[in-house]
Amino acid sequence: MAETMPNPADTAVPAPQPWDPFQLMDRMDEEALRKELDGVAGTDLVYVVKEGGQEVVGLSKTGVDECCMALVSQGQVIREEDLQYEVIGEGEDREALFKVKAARFAVSPAGQEVRLDQVIGVKRQPLFYEPAQLDLDARVPSKKYRGRTYRELLATADGRDYLAWMAENFSEPAIRDFVRQILAGEEISVQRERQLNPHWYEAGAMKAARNARFRLIPGNVRAQVIASARQGGQTRVVEAQPGTLRGVSKAQPSAPVPPVAAAEVPVERTAAASAPAEVVARVGPYAPTEKQVAFYQRLAESPVFSEEERRRALEWLASKATRQTIKDQIDWLKRQVETRKANRGQSAA
Repeated sequence: MAETMPNPADTAVPAPQPWDPFQLMDRMDEEALRKELDGVAGTDLVYVVKEGGQEVVGLSKTGVDECCMALVSQGQVIREEDLQYEVIGEGEDREALFKVKAARFAVSPAGQEVRLDQVIGVKRQPLFYEPAQLDLDARVPSKKYRGRTYRELLATADGRDYLAWMAENFSEPAIRDFVRQILAGEEISVQRERQLNPHWYEAGAMKAARNARFRLIPGNVRAQVIASARQGGQTRVVEAQPGTLRGVSKAQPSAPVPPVAAAEVPVERTAAASAPAEVVARVGPYAPTEKQVAFYQRLAESPVFSEEERRRALEWLASKATRQTIKDQIDWLKRQVETRKANRGQSAA
């Protein structure tokens, strides 16, 4: 009896696994940290993950450092005060849980300090790398052939000589077996064993510190650094495969300059203010909620603002506001309303 061939239309094809852009940014930060440990300073202040017409924008560890330096020019200092960690799990599933306490201080020109606020930052750091796929297009673990693939090495005599050396001398058995098979002409794909991350402590500690410091950086300072980095080319852009991006509701697109009058904009913010405006779709996970929009509009209508300020605020709301950036703008508007009302009350008295 002849076998019936399966109908391709009836065969279930697994959907592409969605990946979190913030996990990708975390891996890029880990890569930058490894380079930093080798003495190579990072230059990417901002990560941008694109999918279709959407963007997810985040600060790198170097970008957070830049924000802290910007705060210093305003007379504020962020200090990491305490680091704790514990290792949980067994075997290759072990993880380290890091917790860093950081505080922000206002420092006067005379050196006097006032403690403003304090937060903790946490990070879960695996001790082992995730299992990697071994195939002809995988990167060869070699300083001599850094960035080259097994397929590329097979195409040259020198490359084949190096692979022959790997087949006999490489420390990892899975790679020795894989190299022997591809040298014999087989095109195979196998799973590499998990590898211990030799820098798990440094990576976990620095990421937890990054997370703590990030929480202490005001939204307008983050927006300023993001806008300046995008204008100055200090941005690493990654294209996602269509339909694979998740977690975009947590996105922080580059925020516009708060709706203040031109005379109130400090000199150091001029460059950020002149950056091209970023247009964000008004639908989907980026869109502000109705409650956010209504609250923002009520604040903008306050009589403490001039007509020009109000026009700029409502123009920004109509064309550029996102669910994340509107939070910082609402906070800014609230502070302005409270401060200006208080100043008017004092003047009347």
